[in-house]
Amino acid sequence: MNYFYILMFLSLWTMGLVLLTHNRKANFWISMTLATGGMASFAFSVHLTIVPLLLPRGWLSPIMGTVLYEASVIAMSVYFYFFPFAACMGALWLSGISSRKTRMLISSLLVLPVATALVYHLWNTSWGHFNMGEIRLLAAFYFLVSYVFYVLAVRLEKEPHKKRNKRRVGILFSFGTLYPFVTDFVGFKSLTMGHWSFDLDSNGAWQYNVVVILGLIAIIVYYLVKYGFMGIKLRIEQEKMDVSMRALTMGVSILNHSIKNEIQKINYLTEKTEGYIQAGQSEKSLQSIEQIHSVTAHMLNMVGRIKDKAEDIVLTESKTDVKDLFTEVLQPMQPLLETRSVRVRIDYESDGYLVADATHLKETLSNLIQNALDAMPVEGGELVLRTFQAKRHYMIAVTDNGSGIPKDQLGKIFEPFYTTKKNAYNHGLGLPYCASVLWKHGGKLTVAGAESGRGTTVTLQFPMRRFISPDGRPRDESAAALAGGFIRLGRR
Repeated sequence: MNYFYILMFLSLWTMGLVLLTHNRKANFWISMTLATGGMASFAFSVHLTIVPLLLPRGWLSPIMGTVLYEASVIAMSVYFYFFPFAACMGALWLSGISSRKTRMLISSLLVLPVATALVYHLWNTSWGHFNMGEIRLLAAFYFLVSYVFYVLAVRLEKEPHKKRNKRRVGILFSFGTLYPFVTDFVGFKSLTMGHWSFDLDSNGAWQYNVVVILGLIAIIVYYLVKYGFMGIKLRIEQEKMDVSMRALTMGVSILNHSIKNEIQKINYLTEKTEGYIQAGQSEKSLQSIEQIHSVTAHMLNMVGRIKDKAEDIVLTESKTDVKDLFTEVLQPMQPLLETRSVRVRIDYESDGYLVADATHLKETLSNLIQNALDAMPVEGGELVLRTFQAKRHYMIAVTDNGSGIPKDQLGKIFEPFYTTKKNAYNHGLGLPYCASVLWKHGGKLTVAGAESGRGTTVTLQFPMRRFISPDGRPRDESAAALAGGFIRLGRR
């Protein structure tokens, strides 16, 4: 049985390393929970398995013996003091509290009790001795707070798949911390670790930890294979094929959605061109034809990148002027804006450049503006494009005064094939695509101020590292003038 303790800490550490390697930022504290949870089995393995194996064979030198003893005491200290803290932190960072500043503040407050208790223990207790009366209440506090955070994580999560994943994580780690709390933190009364012996006053329940912990590891592996766990998912070949077929179907549908939007623009431009020709306004008709060329070029670009839509969005990044971006999106939509009497206001609170994929960003903004126009009444409305900086992010906000989104539908709008529009030409693929584009850029798409009957604000949030300020460089006056022209056009 003693050899299972080696398997126990190796399994916990390996699983922690896998999660850490997959996504260090998201899984750091869950990985630390597994790593610190394996420290006790490592300490017991040293005393019960490793040293008894080395000592009779004369393989344990005095230096190695000292190193192993000190490592076992340190490992047990980490287990008693930092395992509950790591479990609490893992639950906090999974909780869904969106404000990083709030999480950092809570983390700073939570580290104070464990740091104080550890300093008190090292100052007042002999090395290798642990009095559980001093540790039990501290561990109970951290485990209780972690259970609260796990419940909060499930309640705050709106996306069904992520909600199920967080529920599994919460159940597994709640049981995985509750059992050792009962057997170790409550079951132990005191522990004194000597050189290759230990004096343990307990109810003996700790000896069954190995069965429970290895069972939990087996469940985690099962979840990895069947459902996915902490963002990791292993797939069998049939599942790969099913996912690929769904992705291909969705990719073709998204392309159809994009082409539909572009054809609408071509129809409007064609009608305007006919009107200009009949009125003898040759210069304006040539400008409209140039705009048609621009739309068809964009459409061909999107068709040429269908693989990006069907499988994964691959970015072709370049330095893109935000004003030029707005101009190139709004210019082909000019006839549509005129027809629907839509006023356009552009607020450049933060001007500059984005290092991004211009094609995907144009398509994203076109989708959002088209959605805004569809939500506006037939007598017209107002569309506001705004750029600004917020903490560590560069933001582009698209605001309309249209019909808004009912609160009960907000949690579904990013689901593929879900749409609030009633006509057969809308497939509910615009927003999922837009959200994917922002995710690929390291940002996210959010819907704020969406209230039925009071308009909608959709915000594109980019990491600040993608934003380059003008630094006094001269701007393209024609782009600025054209943007201003749209503003004047909206106020006709």
